[in-house]
Amino acid sequence: MTSTVPGPDEADRVDLWVDPLCAWTWITYQWLRQAGSTRPLTLSVRPTGLGYLEGAPGRDQEDPDFLERAPGPVRVLAAAEAGHGPEAVAALYEAIARRFHGAGGIYDDLYARTRGLSQEAKRRLQVTLLEQAADAVAAALEETGLPRALIEAMSSTAWDGALRAAHESIPRNGRALDVIGVPVVSVNGGPGVFGPVLRAVPAGQRAGRLWDGFRALAQEEVFLEMRRVTPRPAPKPELLG
Repeated sequence: MTSTVPGPDEADRVDLWVDPLCAWTWITYQWLRQAGSTRPLTLSVRPTGLGYLEGAPGRDQEDPDFLERAPGPVRVLAAAEAGHGPEAVAALYEAIARRFHGAGGIYDDLYARTRGLSQEAKRRLQVTLLEQAADAVAAALEETGLPRALIEAMSSTAWDGALRAAHESIPRNGRALDVIGVPVVSVNGGPGVFGPVLRAVPAGQRAGRLWDGFRALAQEEVFLEMRRVTPRPAPKPELLG
């Protein structure tokens, strides 16, 4: 993927690497959709199970049942991309993530539900919730008109190679790839940026203004990273005008 700056009449090319389990990525995706309604950009969605690949921080300490089940939804995205093209990924991702993180979804208000629990108890709850993922993914496949047989990818490690390849495809200007998590965004083929991590979805011109600032940073060679010094609050995947 080569970094190219579009002309004045061309849309920015934005690539977003996702995992349906991540509520923060769902917010970033919705923000980019909102920004695209006020700014010239085209959004492509790529699947990658960043948190579940070899080398991910803390992976060796995870609950074995969680590690077994967690890659399931993103494997379905990989299978959809392979069989139906990259254009199928965004619609399927949106349909799955809405069922996971939208109002009444599997992970709706998960932060409040896990407050005060031990790490072990949190993971056990997440494993219990992941047991419901297959039904949500099946409904998403039906909504998007994709074959129900793609659900079989959830339990197949055959797609892990494709996810690793998608992970390795994140632009990084020849440098080593540091596994952080999702969302990851690349602007016009430039180096991938972890984030932005947003608490809620800015709408309309507010989304566009945030895009303007993020675009400037993401395309600046001297920019490395920034992060708030305060603790991260719970995600609220609703629109804020």
